[in-house]
Amino acid sequence: MPTIIMKTILAIDDNEINLQLLGNIIRLHYPGYRFIKANNGIMGISKAKKELPEIILLDILMPGLNGYEVCDILKKEKSTSHIPVLMISALGSNPAERTKGLNAGADAFVSKPFTVSELQAQINVVLRIKNVEDILRKRNENLERSIKIETHNYLLKEERIQQISENARQFYWEVDNQGEFVYVSPVIESILKTKPLEIIGKMNFAGLFKTDEKNTTVLLSGQSGFKELEIELKVGNTKRWFEINCFPFTGKDGKYFGTRGICFDITKRKNAELARVRKMKQIQQYQKKLRELNNKITLVEELERRRIAENLHDSLGQTLSLAYLKLSAIETNGFHPKTEKALTEIFGLLNKAINESRQITYDLSPPVLHELGLISALKWRLEQIEQTHQVETKFIGENINIQLKKENTIFIYRIINELLQNVLKHANATEIKLEVEQRRYKFRISVADNGIGLKNNFDNSENKTGNYGLLSIKERLQSFNGRLILKSEQGVFTLVTIEIPIKNN
Repeated sequence: MPTIIMKTILAIDDNEINLQLLGNIIRLHYPGYRFIKANNGIMGISKAKKELPEIILLDILMPGLNGYEVCDILKKEKSTSHIPVLMISALGSNPAERTKGLNAGADAFVSKPFTVSELQAQINVVLRIKNVEDILRKRNENLERSIKIETHNYLLKEERIQQISENARQFYWEVDNQGEFVYVSPVIESILKTKPLEIIGKMNFAGLFKTDEKNTTVLLSGQSGFKELEIELKVGNTKRWFEINCFPFTGKDGKYFGTRGICFDITKRKNAELARVRKMKQIQQYQKKLRELNNKITLVEELERRRIAENLHDSLGQTLSLAYLKLSAIETNGFHPKTEKALTEIFGLLNKAINESRQITYDLSPPVLHELGLISALKWRLEQIEQTHQVETKFIGENINIQLKKENTIFIYRIINELLQNVLKHANATEIKLEVEQRRYKFRISVADNGIGLKNNFDNSENKTGNYGLLSIKERLQSFNGRLILKSEQGVFTLVTIEIPIKNN
């Protein structure tokens, strides 16, 4: 019988009790997965490279390499960069620590102490997203392999065609000033299956080459200069392509006597060109399908984000608020001072938990986007940036009404949010300006900052190292015929503009 290879879940924690607890949870709720553990960062990295688990459960506070360092190393390693990391730590309740973990590459957080259902929900979400990413990665690999094979086959055909073209047969011809043939080379019989005696003095140019009046006039006009034309002729039961090259010849007085030329059989070259056009169309269709698949994955992610956010709001948020109200109803007068102090601390912790759950809900799927639209969501996002990052922001165009399809509104918000995150992470800017414009046939949304700028301007036609984030945005915009424009001066500013055509939305 074939060996069944089970998928694995790796836990990295220096506390053996925590590892045993996680192991019991995984064995109970995920019987189809094999649980493996490591009690320090170096061992965890080694096992991750060897086992390639489906998910890594990572503690933050560990001797030697801490969780942030381990996560950063795993995400930079090519073989493990695709493995999702779920950080489990008491530090997860601190927004600054969560931000630090996300910057290191973590995909999700669970704060200690946690419930089994909370951990299970986070693991399920991460596994679903990884499964979709694995499917997309596999399809990309298959497509790249197919393109390489097709390209190789095409190059082989091009080489054959080139050899044939260099040794191709051709025939020479000459017509008088009336277009009647006065000479054709004998090889014409093997090419057109017509004998020279059946052509000379008996057929004219248009009769042999089946050209229309316009092309016949141009080729046989007597005007100086080299002329060429591609034609399709039926030879026997097949159709063949020929290229006609010709020039007029005249007397010393300039009188036009006729035209001389040569005719090449270009059937194989022409068929190759048509085949190449068909292949390019197929490749473009594959690229379009990949963009559509990526859009669908983004929509699925957004729906999952919204579902989780709603669950957090309706279940955890409501429970915390109810607990707060119940505690608030207790008369603290008359209690022992220690009891009053403990109740006060509990009030503070509950209030903090309510605020953090609300913030997580907004980060996952801002209700303002779905309820009030793109402009309100962008304005809210800038307000959040000012509050949390001490960066001055300016919004221009808040009265513009952008009417887009719902899915495109989500895409645009995520793109703008990604541009804002790039500014916060990399630009060292103190000012951010977001401007929305409506023109006759398109919307323009610009993100400008006074940060350090870019070393190289992004070229829309080339894939340059370090611009993969912008390339990803460009690909997403192409799905609805959008466009990305970037201007930057190192040490002065960066301006990123996206254009969205109105007619397609």
